[in-house]
Amino acid sequence: MLTPPPDFSTGLLTAALHEMWGVEVAQIDYSPVGFGSHHWSVVDASGQRWFATLDDYATDGASVASVGRGAVLSSAYRSARALADAGLEFVVAPRPARDGSVPFELARHRWLSVTPLLDAERLPVPEAQSAEQRRAVVEVIARIHAATRHVVGIAVADDLALPQRAVLDRALAGAVRPGAGPHGERARAALAEQALAVRSALTSWEEAARRAYDSRESWVVTHGEPHWRNVLAGAGGLHVVDWDTALLGPPARDLWHVAGADGAAAEAALDDYVELTGRAVTLDDLAAQSLRWDLTEVALYVAWFSRPHADDADGEVAWGGFTESLSSLAARPEGA
Repeated sequence: MLTPPPDFSTGLLTAALHEMWGVEVAQIDYSPVGFGSHHWSVVDASGQRWFATLDDYATDGASVASVGRGAVLSSAYRSARALADAGLEFVVAPRPARDGSVPFELARHRWLSVTPLLDAERLPVPEAQSAEQRRAVVEVIARIHAATRHVVGIAVADDLALPQRAVLDRALAGAVRPGAGPHGERARAALAEQALAVRSALTSWEEAARRAYDSRESWVVTHGEPHWRNVLAGAGGLHVVDWDTALLGPPARDLWHVAGADGAAAEAALDDYVELTGRAVTLDDLAAQSLRWDLTEVALYVAWFSRPHADDADGEVAWGGFTESLSSLAARPEGA
């Protein structure tokens, strides 16, 4: 998130880092990066740099409905820890707290995790990446998928549900009132204008989800969001960060992030993946995951704008994500 949580003190974070990780904080600064979690960069008394993440689920936005969101987050981070411990050197996994927890439950619905802060840069945006860079990311994804055995009994399976689906359905029926804030009423109007396209997309996703569920015996451990913001390049090669969405799921859940859902770059990524794994993934599989992403964005932001919300930088990012995904759904060919 671009703004720090209003009801969370740096003093509490500093105390938790000391008590649960033995980190003596010399400097701590809020890092306005990513969207969904809060982050701080930390320098300890020895000069070691750390990255602290607060996942706040005080509101219901679970991506897996069958179990509590805290349990899903713990499963995701423990899966990353297991992959790193199994020798996947590019996995940047959270460090266990002193009580062994990964992540540490700081308060009800609030979870704290700590990873080393790397001296590395994000990859370029997809359209600026070279074929060699995309191939390198596919190789990393293939290694993650091949390591599924290391997370048996740890990773949670994707339930293929859309978060906030009930809110979205009610909003499409006109039964959700806009929340107080700068985007509530115009979000309601924008959704009403594209209601037909969103309903068609929901039907398409339900059909794709049934097909994906029928193939669940071939599911693998997936990162969930291995896009350019979560893959860093440093002197030691690539590093994959931000493992809060790790689940057992279809390989396409990861692969569509590499080169999109269609076009020559997507076909090349699939060819590379088949060469590396012997496992076939289709463009239709990628398109289904891309569709799911847009529907998820729309549903989450409809829920956001149905609550009181601030006129701040985070709200502007949310509005941009909402309108971008809504436009993408509206531009889909009929029946696709």
